[in-house]
Amino acid sequence: MTGHLDLVCGLGAKGLSQLNHQSFRAPMHLSKPHLDGATLVVNVVNPTAGLFEGDEVTCKVRVETGARLLLTSPSASRAHCMAGDGEARLAQDFAVEKNGWLEVLPEYFIPQAGTRYRQRTQIGLDEGAGLLFFETLAPGRVASGEAFEFQYLDWETDIYYDGVKVVREKYRLTPASLQFLRNQFATGYYASIFLFHPAIMPESACWKSIIALQGESVWAGCSRLHHSGWSIKLLAADSVSFRRALQAVREACYRALSEAMPALRRN
Repeated sequence: MTGHLDLVCGLGAKGLSQLNHQSFRAPMHLSKPHLDGATLVVNVVNPTAGLFEGDEVTCKVRVETGARLLLTSPSASRAHCMAGDGEARLAQDFAVEKNGWLEVLPEYFIPQAGTRYRQRTQIGLDEGAGLLFFETLAPGRVASGEAFEFQYLDWETDIYYDGVKVVREKYRLTPASLQFLRNQFATGYYASIFLFHPAIMPESACWKSIIALQGESVWAGCSRLHHSGWSIKLLAADSVSFRRALQAVREACYRALSEAMPALRRN
């Protein structure tokens, strides 16, 4: 299956964020977008069982000057066992123009036993653009006694700010490469989060809040990037601790921006 999602979010005649262009094909589908304050909330739905061997999906999203978009999903994304030599692939391309804002907050990605999955993400930010980007990884079907039994996950993320590459994150995960994590958290959950906004400073209170999440069931850390950017990492022992930590990070970021946090409304 070859699917795609192509969205352009801009300002309408009344100065409100709206979708000026949308195109999608299975397995991608959109629920009805709605405004929460100044932010347009768009839920991306995969009505199929998930990704299978040979599936390829491309996502292209652009936020125009002054517009605000929250891109989320109502349910987890899954990749299934792959019996042949192929893999499932996802290519994502996000662009945010000056004074635009994009938050990407999908539900968990769950790689089931035997999964081979490749993901490529590129994000381009104009000077003055804002971004809150979440990538999350579950260990597998934990309730079925399955954890870290995928064959491999190959992820790459590149972020450009005003044409300059400021983030290059690349890793290939296998069950063997995750042995240290598995020794600490047998069914650990992981999140990689990037925040870009001119208003976020090193002295912002959000960093103390995020570091304070560190404990027996959650490991949390953050580091500064160039051009008003920050990298935040989370590891959690279980899904409940992980979800609470994600929510705490999101709340801290919006407090630092002095902005109301838009509701996901995933129901």
